[in-house]
Amino acid sequence: MRLLTAILALVAFEAPFAAAAVLSSPLLPSLSILDESSNAIPLLSLEAYRAEFRHLRKTLHEIDLSGPAIETDGWTHNIAEAEWPFMAFAYFGYSCANLAAIDTELRADYVDEMRFLINAMQTDRLSGFVSPHFGPPFGAGSSNVSVFVHGHFLTLAVRHRETTADAQFDALIQKVAEALDRAFASSDAGVLKSYRDMWWISDNLPALAGLARYDSLFRKDTRAVRERFLRTVKQHFIDGPTGLLATYVDADRYQILQGPRGISIMYGLHFLKNVSPEFAVDQYSRARALLVRDFLGLSAAREFPPGAEGRADIDSGPVFFGLGPSASGFAIAAAAVMNDETTAVSLLKAAALAGIPKLRNGELNYTAMPPVGQAVILFGKTELMRTRALKKRP
Repeated sequence: MRLLTAILALVAFEAPFAAAAVLSSPLLPSLSILDESSNAIPLLSLEAYRAEFRHLRKTLHEIDLSGPAIETDGWTHNIAEAEWPFMAFAYFGYSCANLAAIDTELRADYVDEMRFLINAMQTDRLSGFVSPHFGPPFGAGSSNVSVFVHGHFLTLAVRHRETTADAQFDALIQKVAEALDRAFASSDAGVLKSYRDMWWISDNLPALAGLARYDSLFRKDTRAVRERFLRTVKQHFIDGPTGLLATYVDADRYQILQGPRGISIMYGLHFLKNVSPEFAVDQYSRARALLVRDFLGLSAAREFPPGAEGRADIDSGPVFFGLGPSASGFAIAAAAVMNDETTAVSLLKAAALAGIPKLRNGELNYTAMPPVGQAVILFGKTELMRTRALKKRP
């Protein structure tokens, strides 16, 4: 944690002497790690990402999927125990989709893992935490909609279909997509709740992005719900001082309850591009200017805009000098998806230093991160590598 504090202080321009100490570290110039044979493995390389894949696969397979659902109020109780494993599976799946596209040698492993993850996300242990709020999200005859659970599930299942052309999940994809479309269309404001009494704007974006990808792949048309959502958000849920999306709202009263936060903006941005490319460009440019801080080739993201009051919580993680590790992790994917390679790389360098990597038996574990954090950042890394590969194609 002391190394993380030093790096975040560095990019906040608050600790020049700590910055000099960190930059003189032998790790920064090479950004590499030694394996058991003393071979240097660049941390930002396919070889390293393969080692991360092996570590996360092992870690996530150790979760007992036959266990009971975790109860949570969606606000303060059991957030890490309920949401984080589900999100780790989703983001690891997004990483596998990217890896399958760029690493043909291990493509079969990535595809097999995606199928495991898609099936695992349907278990009560991983997604049953929303059952007390909306009813069981999966199972025979289930039509209960959870925008958070079904949004990530639909996005991963469609990405699997895009990657493999395998139709084994098609019936479930169609069922979930149609249920989400109906739920958005029938909601009063065009915004769905994350929990029984909570509207988190960013939680709607994976679902809307999944519907956009579903439309493209299956030749459907759910544009109306995306357009309605965007109209509502732009009219009622944009923060006046910053022009950024609000974090959570009262959609019944069309009131903003909390303004923009780094974690919610950066989390939503890599889905927003599928929903509205133009709006994504607007939001990213604002977020980049207001939230990202740079120093000597490293970057991190603020949890709150300058001048805004707020405090750390379970979502943000510990905030140092205004900078948040969760916001910074999600910002990597946001920058990569928005084709801002310079920012993505400088964020990745800081994350590589702060994460305290350990390579053992071919598995690369960032020991200062929970599995969900490593999965989110691996998605950002692989998204950057995938976009680079696409640019090189004739």
